[in-house]
Amino acid sequence: MAMNAQDLETPALLVDLDAMESNLNRMAVFFKNRRVKLRPHFKNHKVPLLAWKQLEAGAIGITCANLREAEALITHGVRSILIASEIAGESKIQQFADLSRHADLMVATDNESVIRDIGRVARNRKTELSVLVDIEVGLGRCGVEPGEPALKLAKLAKEEGLRFRGLMGYEGHLQALQPSPEKDDLVRIVDKSLVDSRRLIEEHGIGVEIVSTGGTGTYEIGGNYEGITEIQAGSYLLMDNMYVLRGSTYLRTLTVLATVISRPQPMRVVLDCGVKRLSAERGLSTVKSVEGVEVKALHAEHCLLEITQPNVHLEVGQKIELWVHYSDATVSLHDCMFGVRNGRVEDTFKIQR
Repeated sequence: MAMNAQDLETPALLVDLDAMESNLNRMAVFFKNRRVKLRPHFKNHKVPLLAWKQLEAGAIGITCANLREAEALITHGVRSILIASEIAGESKIQQFADLSRHADLMVATDNESVIRDIGRVARNRKTELSVLVDIEVGLGRCGVEPGEPALKLAKLAKEEGLRFRGLMGYEGHLQALQPSPEKDDLVRIVDKSLVDSRRLIEEHGIGVEIVSTGGTGTYEIGGNYEGITEIQAGSYLLMDNMYVLRGSTYLRTLTVLATVISRPQPMRVVLDCGVKRLSAERGLSTVKSVEGVEVKALHAEHCLLEITQPNVHLEVGQKIELWVHYSDATVSLHDCMFGVRNGRVEDTFKIQR
């Protein structure tokens, strides 16, 4: 028998199932009849069951951030996985090789010595390992420059006996921009640099199977760009305040349920959730369904609210919800999230931490 969400111990991470399912279906419809396909990012929710919901809705595989996430996905039966971040060091490369025995596992790389190390491990094990070349497209993080530097790494991967699968470039710096024609043009510049690099590599006789890019804030442009093959959008499923403030029209789903534990002054309320359960890394949360209240600060175990309008009734022991501002970081603070529909807990999703 489903329990009332208000009866959960707090703080508790809640996901609105109706809104999540709407987001899942909306993104699936976008990609259904396109050559470009969706490879959603696992780090947004870190729940294997939700990854399977995305696959069942049409995704061609899953993107993840590291080997630990890849192992969790493989354990739960996912068989097409891109690790969209570099690995380095003997133990990590050996682990990558071990996991590659059980799935079509690919890793992005931007370093000659790492490619040589992966090649050596592949030869010693007499196995085939798959790599993509990571291209820097303006984020200022990982990746080689487009064009000749990307070609050089692709050639090296082939020389080392690796299975060169293609290219990846993440335009994370553009996700935060408000929707506009200028933003769309910037995304197209990124996509062009990736596709031009693809053509250069193909002109040298090397096949390029994958060109992977994009996120929730840019998928509509990349998803229609000739030569791009897949989009890594992830935040669309749970959707948070941060993306909504950026102009996303996907539905917010994620809240933290908290209890009022103190009202020491008429205009101050204290909740039992702080930065150990609710990320404030990229901004403060907002209160759901209660007007005249603002989140002013998060301490380790406490959330401080300020009453901004008279006649706000928040009593000690009352439970309220806070919209999650940054879903990726908040999800990683919890062991599970509770799927809620019409105020009732319908499912419990275990989070892979």
